[in-house]
Amino acid sequence: MRSTNFTILFILCVFGLLVLNRLELGATESVVVLRDTGSTYQIGHSFKRGELIQTGKEEFMEITVGSSAHIYLDENTNLNLKSLSKNNLRFGFGHGRILVRSTTNEFPLGIDTPTAQNTLTGTEATFIGYDFKKMTSIIPLSGPIHTTIPLLNQTFDTTTPITIHDVNPPTIETILFDQKTDVRAAFYRWTEQK
Repeated sequence: MRSTNFTILFILCVFGLLVLNRLELGATESVVVLRDTGSTYQIGHSFKRGELIQTGKEEFMEITVGSSAHIYLDENTNLNLKSLSKNNLRFGFGHGRILVRSTTNEFPLGIDTPTAQNTLTGTEATFIGYDFKKMTSIIPLSGPIHTTIPLLNQTFDTTTPITIHDVNPPTIETILFDQKTDVRAAFYRWTEQK
């Protein structure tokens, strides 16, 4: 009888911890629209965990993630707010183009792509998702990006631009990138405006 009670108590404790983790009851970061060239969201709009941010055609958006980062979204881009916990800032990136400026070393910022998990700590990077081609480019602009590809059981620091072919198994190739001559150079110029 005593072992049955202990087992039930243990299961309830584990279940309770899982529920608390899912609810993110600890300190969280706010995600707010700072600039938007379209009419999808108003300046100051605040997002919650689990929401999907989407930009439309000819729309650029800048969001702030507390004091941890600025994320710029190009047109036709989506970004899922997976976790806003200060200890686990994590976004899901599907398609489009984002520029991420991580402004602190204290709280790492995670960007999950279809086959990789990327962590930025006080660095700047751009991610380009070509879902129709099943490819994602990961481009560090200042400092390395810590990248894990679970399907390959590989973890490494990305220091040069790469493209991951999002198939099973994923393949990686080195690419060239220059934001001044990129086809979306207008987006990168917009991110420099204040």
